[in-house]
Amino acid sequence: MARPRNFYEILSVDREATVDQIRVAFRQLARTRHPDRFSGTARAQAEVAFQEITEAYNTLLDPEQRSRYDKTLTTTGEELSLNPKELARSMLGRAVGLMKNGDIARATELFQQSVAHDPQNARARHLYGMFLAQQGGRLDEALRQLDQAVRLDSLNPKLLLDAARVFAKANMAARATRLAETAAQLSPDDPAAEALLRQLRQTGKGR
Repeated sequence: MARPRNFYEILSVDREATVDQIRVAFRQLARTRHPDRFSGTARAQAEVAFQEITEAYNTLLDPEQRSRYDKTLTTTGEELSLNPKELARSMLGRAVGLMKNGDIARATELFQQSVAHDPQNARARHLYGMFLAQQGGRLDEALRQLDQAVRLDSLNPKLLLDAARVFAKANMAARATRLAETAAQLSPDDPAAEALLRQLRQTGKGR
């Protein structure tokens, strides 16, 4: 299996690329690979790919994030022997541990890399989305990650319920209600799903 691409490879720039070169590379990719240029299945694939491009751009554009990311590229021989999905799972586990220990910056990097190595991993996007929802100013990105997670694993009641709570936090009541309704249907004996659904419906009536 091919080695997973790092952020420099995703943007097609070298490790010594300047900020201006990174901006130019991102703009070129945005023009040709933006999801709006596609439809149907191709659009869904383009959305995932464009999220990778955006994550790579945001990381490499910021000097501090880029410096920390560069250090992670010096991986051990054991990690290099892993396939992308196994490497993503390893990074996800470390990200969760760092999050619990309060190392937000490093946890963010590893969550990003986990998703980049395995974009189809609903659990990684779910956990990353919930993590972002707790960070100031990251709610929009949290919603994007959770939206992708729901698309990838639409029959997971916990995922749907967590996503519903974050969409409700963003004042997107209609989407939150749909997610909570689906979660309640999939897990009819879950009191948490019923409680959230009642809360959302009461809030809707109040409006």
